[in-house]
Amino acid sequence: MKNRLILLLVALVWGTTFIFQRISTGTMGTFSFIGLRFILGAAAILPLVFLQKKRSNTAAQQPADAKKTHAAAEIPDAPETKETPWPLWLCGCIIGCMLFGGSAFQQQALIYTTAGKAAFITSLYIIAVPLVGLLIGQPLRITHIFGCLLSVCGLYFLAFQNDGQPLNFGDFLTLIGVLFWTLQILFIDRFVRWYPGIYLAEGQFITASVLGFIGVFLTGEPLSAEAIRQTAVPILYAGIMSSGVGYTLQIIGQAKVPPTEATMLMSCEMIFGALSGFLFLNETMTLREFSGCLLMTGGIFLAQLPGRIIWYGRKS
Repeated sequence: MKNRLILLLVALVWGTTFIFQRISTGTMGTFSFIGLRFILGAAAILPLVFLQKKRSNTAAQQPADAKKTHAAAEIPDAPETKETPWPLWLCGCIIGCMLFGGSAFQQQALIYTTAGKAAFITSLYIIAVPLVGLLIGQPLRITHIFGCLLSVCGLYFLAFQNDGQPLNFGDFLTLIGVLFWTLQILFIDRFVRWYPGIYLAEGQFITASVLGFIGVFLTGEPLSAEAIRQTAVPILYAGIMSSGVGYTLQIIGQAKVPPTEATMLMSCEMIFGALSGFLFLNETMTLREFSGCLLMTGGIFLAQLPGRIIWYGRKS
């Protein structure tokens, strides 16, 4: 039960981050916020990186018999195989680019849409991962198909108005961001077979931060001490709580919870995002939009349930 509550706390932290991101759009540009947010995230998990390094070195110095007996217990975040076709820095850069892309589109989208709608649309990555995974030979379950159809219906009600108005620009940007979140997850799924997740997290945070500051330079986006002061709380929350604390609690919580159940618990992020937008930003939804949220919630949960495999893919 404790681990499940931890994962719900992770969903709460990630969900409430949307309101701080939206608040920041009034005082700081997209690239500035990303650069500062993720450099804080990198600093927040740096002690865990050193701890992982120390534990890895300790395990390497143990006798052979002790390694066989205690390796999995001592280093739960260790990679499954020692085969490392790509260097660690490259893996970190790749997922960092995906993190930057997803964050940039999401942050820019929050200028035009609400925190609640952004949270629900972003959660579509849970549907997109198994579908895009078909391209790399991952199996497809019948629950993925029905969950996807239900979520698409929900998206239509949430993002398209019945007055014939097209998709809101912010919702469109959020949808583009979903592709980056999906690719990030698929790349991480491959790279954690080679390297500990905490190393990859540090690499992606540093990469995303550097790209954010490059964006500031290339676009001439203003970044002043006054803007940082006015945006201090959102930056600290998104950087330390969402990135540092959220990721750490995710590692702890997932240790003893089945993957499917863990994903369901963490997908409650969308619900917390909508609730926090209502409570703290006075965001409201029409009956049509609320119905869309319910359909998307049902579809996302359905897609995570076990079901008959209708496509086995290929061996990777």
